Amino acid sequence: MSARVIFHIDINAFFASAHLILNPELEGKPVAVCRDVQGSVVTTASYEARKFGVGSAMPLSQAKRLCPELIVVELDFEWYQELSSQFVSIVREYSNMIEQASIDEVYVDVTEPIKAYKRPLDMAVAIQKQILTELKLPVSIGVGPNKFLAKMASDMDKPLGITVLRIREVHQKLWPLPIEEMHGIGKKTVPRLKELGVFKIGDLNNVSYDKLKTVLGNRTQVFIDYANGLGSASLNLERDAKSIGQSQTFSSGIYDYDELKEKILTEINEVEKRAKAQNVMGKTVQFSIRFEDMKTYARSVTMDHYLNDKESILERVMGLYGEFEADDHQGVNFISVTLTNLKEADEIEEQLNLFTIDKNLDTDHMIDELNNEFNGVFKRASELLKKD
Repeated sequence: MSARVIFHIDINAFFASAHLILNPELEGKPVAVCRDVQGSVVTTASYEARKFGVGSAMPLSQAKRLCPELIVVELDFEWYQELSSQFVSIVREYSNMIEQASIDEVYVDVTEPIKAYKRPLDMAVAIQKQILTELKLPVSIGVGPNKFLAKMASDMDKPLGITVLRIREVHQKLWPLPIEEMHGIGKKTVPRLKELGVFKIGDLNNVSYDKLKTVLGNRTQVFIDYANGLGSASLNLERDAKSIGQSQTFSSGIYDYDELKEKILTEINEVEKRAKAQNVMGKTVQFSIRFEDMKTYARSVTMDHYLNDKESILERVMGLYGEFEADDHQGVNFISVTLTNLKEADEIEEQLNLFTIDKNLDTDHMIDELNNEFNGVFKRASELLKKD
């Protein structure tokens, strides 16, 4: 059996990168993502902020002392989720064997699709380039024969790195790393391991199993295996996508209703195409819109039946748009359309929607159409009167 090829794809400084898309003026500046209030903790810091020592889970007060020029931006989880959905959708174009580890990282089994590329790393380059071009998100990709090595590889070169870590290279690339950089080793575990003489990953091979077990417990052998490049290549596959979304950011605000409707329809066309390609239908339509003053609105509607056609989706989206309190002087600079609450089309027991029947049909034809669906249960009043 040939070795598996696993990619670990990680969006670099995801939350900070997400805000750079909305506000390009933040490019090259030290940014921290969190609430700008006393007692806040930094969620994500841009690489420029990290140069000052600012990091995740650091008190904001400390971060500001380290970097007086720090720019603080508020969290926007709706925006992050939308980008994450787009990120996963792009990766899925290359392989359906995906395990989403978190909102900003995935494991991908590319053992078979990578064979179509002249050079193996061409596939990683293509994925990285497409995500950067379409979403403006930088990603690092780690390549390995299992999930652990792929994850460790993706952390070795950020941002926008592509790193291969083979088992035969473990002693050279993995063993010299500080033990705190080992995936799966928590901050509270690090000092206890150092007390045993484990300062680098390779040191796990130099301490007795019994001593390591006092710190690592029943996962002792797992970490010893990891240190030697061994790990699982099995992915927890989510074959059923949770949602299908499309979004677009405009460089200048859109004021004209017809132009906006055309832009919305463009995104809906993509949602329909992807839904039908995946043979799924959804019951919930979500629509988000952002105006030039950065005010964001989001609405959703859940139907009592499934759909995936652009006409039905557009009807729901424009209904949701009518609920927004839009300022006539504010142009639209972002839209998002998402079909969620998905189900395989083959599994859906289709029911006739009475409201979709052609309203131009006369009564006789309408009853005939209903009877075609419901095995003749509908009767004309005249027929019942005749029986009486």
